[in-house]
Amino acid sequence: MEAQNNFITKKYLDKKLEEQAQILVAAVDNVLIKRLGAAKDELRRDINNVQILIDSYVKAQEDFKQEFVIMKEEVKRIKDVLREKLGVEIRAI
Repeated sequence: MEAQNNFITKKYLDKKLEEQAQILVAAVDNVLIKRLGAAKDELRRDINNVQILIDSYVKAQEDFKQEFVIMKEEVKRIKDVLREKLGVEIRAI
């Protein structure tokens, strides 16, 4: 009878241990899912910030390019006026 009680007790304990293990795994899964979600949100914010920085940089470069084109045309006109009115030719060395 003692062998049978040991078997029942061992079977019962194994079942309870399995139930506890499943509860622990579920709890760990929930914690990991929450942390993963928080990390995902933080990564999304970081990517958004980088995108904003890149957009700002690209806009500054475009503004610089436009200003350069305008200045180049203005210098060309100044050179033309100097050549036409004063007879002075200005060239790059």
